[in-house]
Amino acid sequence: EDYRFKSRAYDIRIKQKRRAERAARDAGDQEKHRKLKAESLQFELSVFKDRIKHYPTDLRYKYEYGRRLFETGRFDDAIPLLQEARADRKVRFQCSLWIGRCFFEKNYYSQAADTLREAIASYEMREDDLGKQLHYWLGRTYEGAGQTEDALKVYGQLIQWDYNYRKGDVRKRIDDLRSSQGNKV
Repeated sequence: EDYRFKSRAYDIRIKQKRRAERAARDAGDQEKHRKLKAESLQFELSVFKDRIKHYPTDLRYKYEYGRRLFETGRFDDAIPLLQEARADRKVRFQCSLWIGRCFFEKNYYSQAADTLREAIASYEMREDDLGKQLHYWLGRTYEGAGQTEDALKVYGQLIQWDYNYRKGDVRKRIDDLRSSQGNKV
């Protein structure tokens, strides 16, 4: 009868599903891992949809639901929820990151760049993980839009902070962009 108990039971089931998913991944069973991940994601979608129904003013539930919608590729559904959840100061910048990524995935590079630049301009801890992610996706957005110089500038800042960021992906992107620039000159 009391939703708090149901919510706590959901939290336990989410942790159990994630633990099983990690065990399959660590065992090297890719097929089982993929299956468990999809099941877990669908369960979490239903949980957060239910939580929003019970707590419509809790913006963090909308953020969590929007994030999971992103993971399932439902970008058009995720964007409005994340935009609404951005009003919560504790998740404002995470929401901006996911909104920017939604726009990126839909190839709306201009909107993605504007969203990410706005978040970066007001985010104070640029060198922490979230700051690096904001910069990385801004660089990817510039790269997707064909703005090579801007992408190189953002990626250059990232490797100054963390040379091995994303396991060297940023360095590889810089090298690829420079080599493609050299071919055009």
